[in-house]
Amino acid sequence: MIIAIISDVHANFEALSSIANELESADIILVLGDLLGYYCQVNEVIDFLRIQKSVCVLGNHDYYLLHTCPSQTLPSVKFGIDFANSVITTNNRKWLSNLPLIRTMLIDNYSFLLCHGSPWDPLNEYLYPNNPALNLLKYFNFDVIAFGHTHREFLSRVDEKIIINPGSVGQSRNPNTKSCACASILDTTKLKLKQIHQKFDPTLVVNLAMMHGADERIKKYLI
Repeated sequence: MIIAIISDVHANFEALSSIANELESADIILVLGDLLGYYCQVNEVIDFLRIQKSVCVLGNHDYYLLHTCPSQTLPSVKFGIDFANSVITTNNRKWLSNLPLIRTMLIDNYSFLLCHGSPWDPLNEYLYPNNPALNLLKYFNFDVIAFGHTHREFLSRVDEKIIINPGSVGQSRNPNTKSCACASILDTTKLKLKQIHQKFDPTLVVNLAMMHGADERIKKYLI
């Protein structure tokens, strides 16, 4: 079975579209949260992923939309949430509200744990490579543990366990993959992983955000 693993699309449909062929040819798409935020193609992203019958969890930006932003929210974050609130369809909001913070599932006889931040703090924890809490994941009884939130790729194999962050589709924060849609493809026949770095043109995404009042800093990770 071919499994596409993606995270942090952030309402960037141009980036998502650039890997549409890989996603549509996968048997299942696992989405690790933050479908919206920062950019403006909110319904386009959600509609596409719903059509593909993706399996999703909530990210912190998605949660902010459904509830409220923290008081100390950065302007770029608040912009994305405020914009999403103004355009998201009723059906898409309802669909989003039914997503869990954590999912566990069995795919092709392999057990998966999906979250955005970490299993113990799915909305806020950043599992960067230097975070000692990463070591705790080896004690979780799953074959594959997948998370996002950092916008940076991470892969570790411990005792035949795969621990993976696919990076960000819509806003990669790795200088080497700027303006690239990042994703992972897992082939369960041999537990073989392939990483995708697909270049896309960020002009439309940035211009659309700027037109709707985003701060200049919205360009930082795309241009």
